[in-house]
Amino acid sequence: MKRPAVVALFMMLIFALLTVNVLADVPSTISITRRSEGGNTIIDVKVRHADPSTSHYISQINLDLDGTVKSFTGLPKATAAEAIYSLNIGPVSPKAVKAQAVCNLHGAGSYYSEAGTNGTGGGVGIPAYLIGALVIGALLGVAVLLILRNRRISGVS
Repeated sequence: MKRPAVVALFMMLIFALLTVNVLADVPSTISITRRSEGGNTIIDVKVRHADPSTSHYISQINLDLDGTVKSFTGLPKATAAEAIYSLNIGPVSPKAVKAQAVCNLHGAGSYYSEAGTNGTGGGVGIPAYLIGALVIGALLGVAVLLILRNRRISGVS
């Protein structure tokens, strides 16, 4: 194999590995329910996060309440892949609630909308930046191949 082709394959491998890193264990919010308790609204957020431990855990949950984000930290560390976090938002009753779980190692998952609100009616546990990382990786790979192709056409090696 010629040297430019090896370089191109090596660079595409690096881009693929960067994309795999994005697919790491980002938490998924799988349901949101609300209830009243003593005049306060409690939001129960069910989160899926594989292999939780004392060094790998949900460090924060962000609630988007009608466009205002409130962050909850100091959460109890889950011991199972699925956990429910009960978050007291006080005496307010927002029309729309979205939740986002944040892993201390892998970052934030996507926002998930409470069913029946003005949000999207649900979400998936794929990081919001996954598509962007895939597109950037593909564009960089194509750019490298085009540069190598143009070098070969012009006779530069």
